[in-house]
Amino acid sequence: MATPSSLEAAIQAWARDLGADAVVADAASLESFRASACGSSREIVAVLRPASAGDVERIVATANRFLVPLYPVSRGKQWGMGSRLPVRDGAAIIDLSRMDRIIEVNEQFHYAVVEPGVTQRQLLDHIRKNKLPLMLNVTGSTSDTSLVGNAMDRGVGYFDSRAHGISNMQVVLGNGETIQTGFGHYGNARTRNLYRHGVGPSLDGLFPQGNFGIVVSACIDLMPKPDAHMAAIVKIDDEAKLPRLIDALVALRSRGVFTTIAHVGNRERSYITLAPLLYKQLLASGQPASEATRAKAVHMLENGGFGPWSAAIGVLGTKTHLRHAKKEIRNAAGDFSKTMFLDDALVRRAKTLGSALSFIPAIRRQAMMLRAVEPVYGFTRGEATDEALKAVYWSAGDYEHLDAPDPDHSNAGLLFCLPILPASGSTVLEVVRDTRETFSRHGFEAAITVNLMDTKAMEGVVSLAFDRRDAEQMRKAHACIDEMEARYMEQGYPPYRVGINSMHRVVCADDPFWRTVANLKKVLDPNHIISPGRYNLL
Repeated sequence: MATPSSLEAAIQAWARDLGADAVVADAASLESFRASACGSSREIVAVLRPASAGDVERIVATANRFLVPLYPVSRGKQWGMGSRLPVRDGAAIIDLSRMDRIIEVNEQFHYAVVEPGVTQRQLLDHIRKNKLPLMLNVTGSTSDTSLVGNAMDRGVGYFDSRAHGISNMQVVLGNGETIQTGFGHYGNARTRNLYRHGVGPSLDGLFPQGNFGIVVSACIDLMPKPDAHMAAIVKIDDEAKLPRLIDALVALRSRGVFTTIAHVGNRERSYITLAPLLYKQLLASGQPASEATRAKAVHMLENGGFGPWSAAIGVLGTKTHLRHAKKEIRNAAGDFSKTMFLDDALVRRAKTLGSALSFIPAIRRQAMMLRAVEPVYGFTRGEATDEALKAVYWSAGDYEHLDAPDPDHSNAGLLFCLPILPASGSTVLEVVRDTRETFSRHGFEAAITVNLMDTKAMEGVVSLAFDRRDAEQMRKAHACIDEMEARYMEQGYPPYRVGINSMHRVVCADDPFWRTVANLKKVLDPNHIISPGRYNLL
């Protein structure tokens, strides 16, 4: 860690290089950056806001000179995993949100080259404005999350892992050098954004969940807009049927009936996602902001058939393929579940009918249910939304902040466990029951999603909500997550991603793998200034 005098010298140098407005170092301003939905805190020495790759190079040079550690964040919205907070105390945060240029969008080869501050909203707005026949692999988080930042921690969208779709990275290494991965380092390479590996060893894999450098631009894969799209929502009324549902989805995916990620959520996940949207509609209809109105929203979900587990699947292709897929999905799941299919035409008709017949209570309720489900439907067709954020506040009982844009500055607490599970129905059910039992012993309910990523593996998304105003509840929440992560590791299901408090769970000095990662750090970042302790011993 830098001495007080060297830190002051570094801050002065950064102010000269970036401009005083781009350097935050006063205690009052830094306090805002310390807030985190996970309820943790870290010592932050400064916040630096570069506007270009050149600014980042100058920041890294000064950090090496004065030995001040840096912690880059793109937008800092990794809620429940640490948000903007570094793994260790004493770092200066590099806030890359000003670096928000969309450098190129290529319609023919369906990709975008962007800086780390570019958000889902920005890129989608660009696609719509220019009427491009392209789709984005959106995530279930808010519209203002970073594309590059999410990929750097291997976030998972509604169509694929974000890490699978990033290449041609421009990276400022900890040693001060700037490199381009793939073919990008050949100035005249016309295929730099078309073939990710380049020639020679592929370095792209070093940077997602690596602490060797700062990505200042990257190529993000897009998708050609399909001829047709629909969403299938499959609901079961008994958790004992979950293995059949999982195995049916695996079989459908293996036959190519759908090629997107199937999201399978438990009752708690469905309710915290949909209930706040119904609640807002009830308020708009004139009902009071009260516990009774919130209970009415939940009752509407119960009557709507959202039982123990529900799956949402996006199906893309030709109209012929969609007709075939609808038949295949019904045949695979029809005898043990209820399945409904949504497409744009059906949604439009239902809205028109609901508006015309809103004086009929049953029709009015159905229209409200459709409006609640519509954001989930939007995910399956490549649309981002801010509505999903309401689930964070609803699950923590922070109803006054339902429309707030940032959980870090609310009363809501949030923590995640993210194990990778085999795509086996019986195994998933066993893990789900163990998870629920562990959470229950600590006094919490587990909101669980298991996302079928391919025919082999499922991403587990297990979230825990708590009230950050209650110190004892926050202590119990962290104890619950600690135990749950340890149990997953013991059972042989390591997480694919961890928060700032859990690096010790996955990084081990006795493991030759992590010693090799540390040796790479010594070469690429010899002064260990980039994100110390993040997925690394150093």
